[in-house]
Amino acid sequence: MSKELSGDSYGMVTLRTAFAQSYNTPAIRLFEKTGVETSFKYLDAFDFRKVSKKDHHTSSAIGGFEYGMSPLELTNAYTSFHDGNYQPARAITKVTDQEGKVLYKWKDRSKEIWNKRTVAKMRQLLNETTLSGTARKAYFPTDYVGGKTGTTNDVKDMWFVGLTANYTTGGWIGRDKPSNLHPFIYIHPIY
Repeated sequence: MSKELSGDSYGMVTLRTAFAQSYNTPAIRLFEKTGVETSFKYLDAFDFRKVSKKDHHTSSAIGGFEYGMSPLELTNAYTSFHDGNYQPARAITKVTDQEGKVLYKWKDRSKEIWNKRTVAKMRQLLNETTLSGTARKAYFPTDYVGGKTGTTNDVKDMWFVGLTANYTTGGWIGRDKPSNLHPFIYIHPIY
């Protein structure tokens, strides 16, 4: 039985439903089954600058990091759900002179993070979240759209990361000094 912080009881649910509705208990159970160290090894490839050993605890399964990741770092990580490969985004990809001669170019190489089967499953989960879950307001008709929402306790922070067939985007809403966002939200929140 899954009992969420809100006090609602959801009973047994599928992974698809748990992911789409952002239920915490199944995420924690999966994290515990996988193991803290194994779970964190998956994050190593993404070079999250502020994720540290202090974060190696169960509450990280639902975002309970000391500092966490920036919206850009998280959005970069989600690009791996396009084809399984990861390469950080660059605002400027190269610098050329007037004749087109390359003066500087990033030498990033993409790294394979996920196999095709894992990518296909994640894309299904992310798509379901936009069809029937917490990211319904992010859905629009296109070849593919998927995403994930998140909020902190007392709605002090809200974020969304989503992808289409060609693009990945992320956004965060919050304050420098955390406080409840409800009085300032003019659209229905997506949590």
